[in-house]
Amino acid sequence: MSNHPDTTRDQTQNTVTQRALIAAGVFGFGFSGLIDVLVLHHILQWHHLVSGIYPMYTLDGLETNILADGLFSLAMLIIMGVGAGLVWQSERRTVVPLAVQPLAGAALIGLGVFDVYDAFIDHALLGLHQPVGPGGKSLSWGGQYNPHWIVVSLLFITAGYYVYRTGIQNRSGEREETT
Repeated sequence: MSNHPDTTRDQTQNTVTQRALIAAGVFGFGFSGLIDVLVLHHILQWHHLVSGIYPMYTLDGLETNILADGLFSLAMLIIMGVGAGLVWQSERRTVVPLAVQPLAGAALIGLGVFDVYDAFIDHALLGLHQPVGPGGKSLSWGGQYNPHWIVVSLLFITAGYYVYRTGIQNRSGEREETT
């Protein structure tokens, strides 16, 4: 038998830790980067990681771009794995399951943070790549700053914050009802 009364379990139901939230954000960051490279770079072929430096329309340039995309995919897979591993480790350290909703919100925030990073750092600051369509026509409104993509990214962050806050408020409400 346990020395802890059942009320302790009720009070700690749906735990969430700062470490788990950061880990979920790291997972979301890596997941977004992996989806970006798989969908935009490989499937749609709108750009490659370093297509702003090495042309995608020559064999040598394409080989360099595909290598960079592959290395980037590997890096994002590692980041995603580290995030998932840290969430799993956080789960194992708690007595009760982690609250899913705040973690999902943190992952959405991480997803949006990657997209903001990509738009500001990769596109605008470093000029590594720009989305292009058939015939090399730019798919980006507003040039290298991609304001439409930044708005979408900020919407992901806002949605993630909403999901996180709703989960925290629900958790607080559940605690108050049990005491």
